[in-house]
Amino acid sequence: MTFRLTFLLLVLGLAGCDGVLGTGTGQEVSSEAEFVQPASGSGISVSVSGTSFAQLVRKSVAESPSSAAGRAAIAASESRVAAERGTLRPQLNAETFLTDDGDTVPILRLSQIIYDGGQAKSRVTLRRLQTTQAWLDEIAQLSARSFAAVEAIVDLDRDRRLRAQAEENLERIDSVVADLQVRFDAGAGSVADTLAGQGVQSNAETELAQARTDVAFSEAVYVELFGARAGNLPSIPRAPRLTGATTRQMVDRSPRLRTQKQQSVIREQEVLIAERSVRPSVAAILETDFHQGSIADGVQARLGVNIPIYQGGQVKANIETARASLEQSKAIEEELRREIQRNLDQAIEETTSIAARLASARKAVTINDESLEAARGQFDLGRGTILQILDALRELNTAQVRVIRLEAQERRAEYAMLAVTGDILDAIGVLQPANPSL
Repeated sequence: MTFRLTFLLLVLGLAGCDGVLGTGTGQEVSSEAEFVQPASGSGISVSVSGTSFAQLVRKSVAESPSSAAGRAAIAASESRVAAERGTLRPQLNAETFLTDDGDTVPILRLSQIIYDGGQAKSRVTLRRLQTTQAWLDEIAQLSARSFAAVEAIVDLDRDRRLRAQAEENLERIDSVVADLQVRFDAGAGSVADTLAGQGVQSNAETELAQARTDVAFSEAVYVELFGARAGNLPSIPRAPRLTGATTRQMVDRSPRLRTQKQQSVIREQEVLIAERSVRPSVAAILETDFHQGSIADGVQARLGVNIPIYQGGQVKANIETARASLEQSKAIEEELRREIQRNLDQAIEETTSIAARLASARKAVTINDESLEAARGQFDLGRGTILQILDALRELNTAQVRVIRLEAQERRAEYAMLAVTGDILDAIGVLQPANPSL
């Protein structure tokens, strides 16, 4: 008995070390070399992290409840790794049973898995991969939250400028309509001109009311993301350019795609676990029971062997399910790659197109401003009409509104490209959680 007890204690002690459990044939799936966070600033020309604009965005992201939830998800995932590793260590259990005489007999059992074909270690690896998945999910969400904050600032700045433009336009029209009324009261104007001017004035009032509503909506989005109403907004710098990479490489850097790739790696590991579930397992067991306060039979030491023979087709079904899930994940990965490629191509084309349209729109503002001055000059000389001035005002306002909208679209498109590739985090200087797998 002493020899058996010493031998079993030695086995239990050694088997409690992580490296003793047999892994069987096959390779463990690892993603450490494949999924590496890009070095800071590696994909962008410069950083705007030192600007007031970037500081405001970082504040929004850092204080977001979603960021706190993301960090908690990573911590929970790491805890699950520790819990799974516990299966590799000795297990101590206490139980009891009743004898025929009605006596209660407590039992103390110490057991340790010696060999299970790598099943336990495969499950630990799965938990580690899921931890990396949680981290990649949070990186993707940080990119999305950063862009949402950028978009909120851009939209609010645009709508405030449009409101100011609508107010200025109405003031100009009010002045012209007042002149029309004075002329009409003096008998120098016509009812048609007066009514036409009042119609243009009503349209300008409607545009101002809509502009104020748009500002209120943008303010509500801003409060949701930043937790407070906006004061004076900082100037919005041009987004850094993506450099030194093809569009394919940009797509591969996408946090969303990296997350989906990791999901496929997890599915591969699940296939491996399902396949290993048919392997036998061996456990070392030390057991003693106490009867009426004394040791009845002493310590019993034995090896337990479990060999799965027939499980009603459950194992086969589990393997097929895991393989089907892997195929599905791979298909989603390719679908997502194509979607991101399309979004990136469209964003690149949009920035190029907006630059050309913006140049034309600014030119149109200059031309329409000169046209307004010409119409006023003609009217002062008695060669034009008030309606010509109103027409020139309308065209000038249209051109100025177009410039404001295009400038906002340009900034949004630039930062959208960085959000697609994940480089927006480095550009803005957003703090990222450390990769738990490193």
